Amino acid sequence: MSQRTIVRVPEEIANKYRFVVVAGKRCEQLQRGAFPKVEVVVPVNKHGQAQDAPKLASFWGQVAMAEVEENRIAFEEPEIITLDYTTEAPISSE
Repeated sequence: MSQRTIVRVPEEIANKYRFVVVAGKRCEQLQRGAFPKVEVVVPVNKHGQAQDAPKLASFWGQVAMAEVEENRIAFEEPEIITLDYTTEAPISSE
């Protein structure tokens, strides 16, 4: 895979930060042996043999970004909980 600089962020993800987090977590899964959801072309060396690039994070990072761009990765937005820390306490005049 070639180096890429422009990434299309899907509307479901909505921002670049979430895109990076989702792609990063997917990259970890791929490095541990998860099956890719896009077609993967393994680089070959000058002798025509497959390289060990699939062990590299940069290789799986490109695969993960392609999966996220094509909306092949499902993710859930975390539930935001707001806590109210205000309490009322009686004021003593003693």
